Amino acid sequence: MKKQILEVLPVFKERIWGGNKIKSTYHGNTDIEPVGEMWNVSALPSGDCAIPQLSTTLSQLYSNYPDWFKCESSQLPLHCTLIDPIADLSVQVHPTEEYANIHENSVGKPEAWYIIDAPQNARIQFGHTAKTKEEVIKLISNLKWDQLLSYVKAKKKDFLFVGDGHVHAIGKNVLCFEIARNADVTYRLYDYDRIDKKTGKKRDLHVEKSLDVLAIPHNAPGPYTVPEILVNGCRIRDYFDQPKVFTFKSIEVDKQGTFNFDRFYFLTCIEGEGNVSEHSIHPGTTLLIPDGFGKIDIKGNITLLLSSYRD
Repeated sequence: MKKQILEVLPVFKERIWGGNKIKSTYHGNTDIEPVGEMWNVSALPSGDCAIPQLSTTLSQLYSNYPDWFKCESSQLPLHCTLIDPIADLSVQVHPTEEYANIHENSVGKPEAWYIIDAPQNARIQFGHTAKTKEEVIKLISNLKWDQLLSYVKAKKKDFLFVGDGHVHAIGKNVLCFEIARNADVTYRLYDYDRIDKKTGKKRDLHVEKSLDVLAIPHNAPGPYTVPEILVNGCRIRDYFDQPKVFTFKSIEVDKQGTFNFDRFYFLTCIEGEGNVSEHSIHPGTTLLIPDGFGKIDIKGNITLLLSSYRD
């Protein structure tokens, strides 16, 4: 089959902390309430994006047309999510690749967040203050979460890479786009003792596994931005590119531009309306551009996020 640009329909997920922007701003057509996550790129059994043009799913497309992706991975290696929280997310940590293989029959889940929007005093929980595992256990046992957990400021267009073992939680009202490996393994360390209104119970925690994989001490860099480069009418920011992890860029166009990228990639529109090579797009639209497709034309006043991968 000839390579072509395809629209990828999202999967929606109910979350206890979900807001209303996915429906009101990002054209989220779902009855789920509250909807906290819009899986724009997913080939997981728990959420496999539909490809309406070919009456198939993203996982099936990846399996049936490997030349569209040219990846060594047996499964699509990317997972991308738009996250809209009106409350803090639970404090979490992801396992290392080795730990995930042994205990979860899964790959690890390094991830990163691009901040779409955030109020002036917004923050993200990232990292901790402890120097030893014993200190972590003591502070948790004494419920000294305010002494254990560290926070960073959340600013629009910042990017934060969250590696394996780094404790983290998106703060309330921090609208963001998450790019990650195609895995669904998360250990919940702390959830503020809140009650799920639908079950009347607290959500499960995974404290022991969290302690197994927690990076101690925490020494990872915080959020950052990068300068934009103007190329053929596109203002491009190259945020991240690491083999076997993922590649991430933002692309802003004021009226018209052309863009070329040699690998497969997904484009998700987060602001404005327009066209990508005659495909109409608006906030929430995600398009797949196959490997080696060539130049695309972008028209409109829009912001796009590029998600890709290389072996």
